[in-house]
Amino acid sequence: MDNKRLTSFSLIPPSQLTSFNYVKTPMWIYDVEAFHICWANDPALTLWNNSQDNPLLSRDLSEDMSQVIELSIKQIAKESRKKPCKSWWTLYPQNIAKQVYIRFSNISNDDDQNLLLCEALLERDEVERDTHFALDNTIKSLFNRDGSLLSGNLRFAECYDTQTISLPELIEMEVDELKRKMGMNHQIEFERQTINRGVMAWYNFHIKELMPEQHYIISQENITERKLKEQTYRHLAYHDQLTGLLNRYGFNNFLIEQCHKAEPFYLFLVDLDAFKLVNNNLGHSAGDEVLVEIARRFVMHLPDSYQTCRFAGDEFIVVVPQQQDSQSVDAISQLILDIVAQPIEKIDSIQITASIGAASYPIDAKEPNDLIMYADTAMYKAKERGSKSYCSFAQQMSLEIQRRSAIQQGLKQALNFRELVPLFQPIVDMKNNTLIGMEALLSWDSPTLGRVPPQEFVEEAERSGMMNEIGQWILRSACEQCLTWQQRTGHPLTLSVNVSAIQLNDNFINTLDDILKKTGFPAKQLTLELTESIFLLNIKQVIKRLKAISSRDVGVCIDDFGTGYSSLSYIHKLPIDALKIDRSFISDIDNSDVVIEATVAMASKLGLKVVAEGIESQHQREMMLRYPNLLAQGYYYSRPVNAQEFEKLSLFTKLLPKE
Repeated sequence: MDNKRLTSFSLIPPSQLTSFNYVKTPMWIYDVEAFHICWANDPALTLWNNSQDNPLLSRDLSEDMSQVIELSIKQIAKESRKKPCKSWWTLYPQNIAKQVYIRFSNISNDDDQNLLLCEALLERDEVERDTHFALDNTIKSLFNRDGSLLSGNLRFAECYDTQTISLPELIEMEVDELKRKMGMNHQIEFERQTINRGVMAWYNFHIKELMPEQHYIISQENITERKLKEQTYRHLAYHDQLTGLLNRYGFNNFLIEQCHKAEPFYLFLVDLDAFKLVNNNLGHSAGDEVLVEIARRFVMHLPDSYQTCRFAGDEFIVVVPQQQDSQSVDAISQLILDIVAQPIEKIDSIQITASIGAASYPIDAKEPNDLIMYADTAMYKAKERGSKSYCSFAQQMSLEIQRRSAIQQGLKQALNFRELVPLFQPIVDMKNNTLIGMEALLSWDSPTLGRVPPQEFVEEAERSGMMNEIGQWILRSACEQCLTWQQRTGHPLTLSVNVSAIQLNDNFINTLDDILKKTGFPAKQLTLELTESIFLLNIKQVIKRLKAISSRDVGVCIDDFGTGYSSLSYIHKLPIDALKIDRSFISDIDNSDVVIEATVAMASKLGLKVVAEGIESQHQREMMLRYPNLLAQGYYYSRPVNAQEFEKLSLFTKLLPKE
């Protein structure tokens, strides 16, 4: 016995544990944090095959424990603080499998400790052995009006002590309550779990009152096997098999119950940022490991009063009761973000971030579905602010829900009905003020929504899974158009096309090869622009894919450099050709000259071209002309225009052969 920990953290004093040795039920105390059993009565020692060579209290149970089992035990420890939990478990004493129905009670007096009192109520072997109670599963008995036994069949005598059993003891209900529930029908049927002579069983009771004697004839059908299966299926139905948390179905039931209680609470919807990239680039097994780790952290680090579920693929929901000493929404959100953001060491120390939307019951909504929808809307609002953000629902967001839905529906027909239009913005050699190429952008003129900005519909395209299809279409269309302009001008005009991190998967290289082959566009005149979000991916996979792109003579440019996730420790390792200084530095050029100068100097040392994005005034142009060999684009030269308007630009017409 580990008296020190039991004395410090157990609600049951060690001196009282010796009395449990006279109980036939196997009982032991499991220290969740230390992975060992610190006390067990004699029946438990027998159950666990205790021996001098392998004493139970010295065994390290963590050696053969999977992460999913560890997480499930910690979830039980959390839930059993409120009330005992019952579940079937398979124990492996000395590698011998035993299925046992256990009642778990958390007896810790400290919130940071978890001591589980485990009571093995039943072994499955006993259930199967004890089915001899009745070949027809029927036990019959007769009681008088006072609840005293008059007679019972042989099956009844095998199951109960006929000298002491009474009707209230049999059905766990007083006679007066039974009569009230029967009413004028004089009969009733119900199911009940009983423990008799140390044996747990489920029975279907059918009770009929015999008049005028007011005797009660009782038929019991043993339904233990069915109920055990139901409990197993119910657990599987209500819990996520990967993380052990409540699943969507189990959480919906929980949320309905919470709303019926009419007690205020917060609902936080937690979405893992760019999780699709983890699956695409590291594989689904790595994605599963991430989900298990995040779930483990929630169980370990969130208070016991918080209820957590895995709601969808990469979405979790946390429900927090509102009490007088509750933390604020901001504090809770920040706690969750910090828990998620810790590097996952077992997967190359990958760092995951999250976006959180919060809704409040009953202030924001009183219906479960509305609460989830409002939290989801707030979560997407948080994503607009960037990763690792949170937002509380506000009523004006309802219009945004309708807008998002309309955009997602409209995108499905935009490609088919040619509502998407390629736009082109000139890229200019600043020193000579000559056109050297263009960046392909995208415009959507919807007949129902009007002109939808790219920053709005691209985000919805990524959420709805249409980004790959749209990305392929703009790359193919832009290559075809630029090739036509190369042929008309006789100049090797370059083409830059944006590629999102979601597109940069294993299939992208095949798509690139196919488009270059079918359009005939020269690879060395194509540059793919990638945002700094690629640094959220596994850097080894990023380098591998960028090398595959570079091996085809296709250029790679880091877009919006200096504003996102880039790590200078990786820049020199990446097979890239250019950096684009973000427009935010150009717009504040008088205060950003130090950053711009450092970026240009670094690029020069690494042999990279530099594009100044967002040149809009003569002053900005003159300031940037201080640096040699810069390329530029921005409204000073031209806004993004369609192909017909691009051909009218003086920058373009200067390149046309003179007739």
